[in-house]
Amino acid sequence: MRKSGLSLPFRSATLSCSAAAPAAPGPDNVGDGPAAGPGPGEGKFLYFAYGSNLLARRLHLMNPTAKRYGIGELKDYRLDFSTPASTRWGGAPATVVPDPGESVWGAVWSLDLEDRDHLDEQESVHSGLYVVFNATVHTPGPGAGGALQCRCYYMRVEPPRLAPGEPRPAERQPSLVYKQVLLHGARESGLPAEYIARLEAVQDNGSAGKAPPISLDSLISSSSPAAAAR
Repeated sequence: MRKSGLSLPFRSATLSCSAAAPAAPGPDNVGDGPAAGPGPGEGKFLYFAYGSNLLARRLHLMNPTAKRYGIGELKDYRLDFSTPASTRWGGAPATVVPDPGESVWGAVWSLDLEDRDHLDEQESVHSGLYVVFNATVHTPGPGAGGALQCRCYYMRVEPPRLAPGEPRPAERQPSLVYKQVLLHGARESGLPAEYIARLEAVQDNGSAGKAPPISLDSLISSSSPAAAAR
């Protein structure tokens, strides 16, 4: 029996999903092919975000054409956090790892093809930090929902699964600010409440980061009662 510090087995009777095992395809032919189901339209591609890009204003910093397409579930993967740590964020960034029986919820975005290189740059594909792969993501809806082929990324360094009750090692803890970006993005995206609760339970290192793309102060101010009333 294997269980991690972040085990995400949320299931819905309305969803069915399969995910292609990560390969190392070239970035020029991934995530922009025909979708199984409704496509994003000519000159566009779909992207499945599970980390900081759940939050619209984070994604729009380098990808201004991104528009919300919906939410979806990537089955047989788990959400984890790996090394090397991000200097800007001040902690371990998110990744997805093949793991039968687990699942990851995220946001599906539609982007113009002109932003594909920008997205790869943000994910440090060319430096080898993240690898591009095709993710088969299923969306909630009547019956079995819909299957979408989405561009997605996983970290080249694959973290091992944590044993039951094992604390998350310091080098694999996200920063406080990064975790809050994930939580704000998950709520903004409308991810399932059970999944958001699991994100809240992730152990962070308490850091506000050195120069995060989205500051902790801005997140706090945006969630204040005064900001909500505007």
